[in-house]
Amino acid sequence: MTELAAALGVLRRTETGQSVADAVLLAAHDLLYAQVPRHLGDSSMRRLAEVLVGRGVVPKPGDYEGQWWLWWPKSGHGPCPDCGKTRSLTRYSARFGHEYRYLCARCRSAERQQIAEQASRLREMIAPRTGLHPAHVPAPAAGSHPTEAAPSDSAAVAVSPPSGRDWETYVARLEELLAALEWAGFDLPQEWDSDFDEQEGALLFAALWRGDGGVGVEYHPHRGVLALQPFDDVTGEWPESYSLLEDSIEIPVAASGEQAVTAVEAAAGEAGLLDAAHVLVADTAPPEAKQEFALRRVRRIFQPAADFRRLPLADLLQEVTENEWLSAYLDWVVGMDGRNVEPDIVPDAAALGVAAWCWRNNTAVEDHHLDTDVLMARVNIAVTRVTQQHICPAEGIDWHSIKDALMDPQWALADGTPVHSLFGPGWKQVAATVTAELDRWRQLDHEVLGPQTTLILMSIGGSTSYTDSWWGQGRWHSICRRIIDDAVAAGLTLPSPYDERGPDALLADLDAPDQVPDPILDWLIDLPDAGVHGPRGLRMHLVTRPPQSCWDPYWLTDSTP
Repeated sequence: MTELAAALGVLRRTETGQSVADAVLLAAHDLLYAQVPRHLGDSSMRRLAEVLVGRGVVPKPGDYEGQWWLWWPKSGHGPCPDCGKTRSLTRYSARFGHEYRYLCARCRSAERQQIAEQASRLREMIAPRTGLHPAHVPAPAAGSHPTEAAPSDSAAVAVSPPSGRDWETYVARLEELLAALEWAGFDLPQEWDSDFDEQEGALLFAALWRGDGGVGVEYHPHRGVLALQPFDDVTGEWPESYSLLEDSIEIPVAASGEQAVTAVEAAAGEAGLLDAAHVLVADTAPPEAKQEFALRRVRRIFQPAADFRRLPLADLLQEVTENEWLSAYLDWVVGMDGRNVEPDIVPDAAALGVAAWCWRNNTAVEDHHLDTDVLMARVNIAVTRVTQQHICPAEGIDWHSIKDALMDPQWALADGTPVHSLFGPGWKQVAATVTAELDRWRQLDHEVLGPQTTLILMSIGGSTSYTDSWWGQGRWHSICRRIIDDAVAAGLTLPSPYDERGPDALLADLDAPDQVPDPILDWLIDLPDAGVHGPRGLRMHLVTRPPQSCWDPYWLTDSTP
């Protein structure tokens, strides 16, 4: 008992802020594990494990009889072993059979992408030796990367039931395919529903949620198809829900590695799933339902701030309304121009929000408008690239790093031109006002709103009419494709050299519009050769308007004659 008391004493010293070495903490944890019955020891061991995770000390897969995950936390806050930055961490295994590690959101995403690329290279190496197309190479042995079977033109052959490890590999591959949606704020389920048919093969399915917006997912690994479907609350369990899709989308994913991941990202982007949702309440909804929808939106925006401050929501809202500057942002950006934008955390939309409201608006940038809209667009893209690098859905916005990057004299456009040189003598005023705006938001973030509410407000700010034609949104590729298609259909000549290289080459290059010459970007913005009746370029094309979902509480509608 003396040893157990000493171990618990270590925990008490840690919780009171005293300095305790990592080795001592781990020894206390191991002593409790060895001597205290599990039903008594879990609480203290869990608290010690949380501290250890925060210090970067985590067990190996076989430690504690392989059962350490029962009491070690699923998430924590500490140094990420990959990037070294102190961030929110999640217990993560890239693939079945691999060891668990605690990684931040960015490093988990990067590792999934790396695994997909490695699998693609492996299959391309195997293909020449087998004589098969890479997409048709059989799946590797269990424990390696799962491979979807390509559809076959031959007669249907019964599929053998998958093993437990096969199911694990299917899930791992599915989560790789959905990486872009996860980054855009969708919660992947802890467990997937599954089914099996001898002719169709395996099936994984679930509803993905972002806030109250739902999307159905079906994955057929043997057919090599991923389907994104409208969500239908047939049981009435989610009365606040709405579907983020009107029509089903089937995406071929038989190709290995990054090719299929890119296909899913492109399809999800075109459907608007990688951007913040715009939701209207049905006209037929009763007034009280519309009011409740608006109040729910307010609660979803500010409840994280109330939790961050440990205040009642009413007290937090009172403080917010008394802040004249913040109230102005809420009235115009959140309440007017962004009134239909759902309050979800969408990192890329938040990056656009910072670029729009801490650089382009509320500063001297517009007062010192550059010579051409093309040049202004290049600077907007450069700013957005900076902000994207310093936004994390778990940690929030790194305002200091954004300010340091934008104020760095070496910060330049893609062609190497320093941004400060473009504004000439006006740069001093631009720098002062941008710095002031970033500092103001940083103070609000740290002292009033907290990281989650700040991310929500910036996501809304990056989803208004100010940025609906900006690079950085998930629909960018499909917007460019529509503009090019319309121009070609109208008989307009593509700008050189794409009049010879073709529309596909132009579309591919526009994925990085800051890399193309000025005449190309100018053509995209306005289609100079178009007539008064169109077609339209980026500035005026209706395709830039985001898709809208609808919340329809039809069960509340009075249908009596």
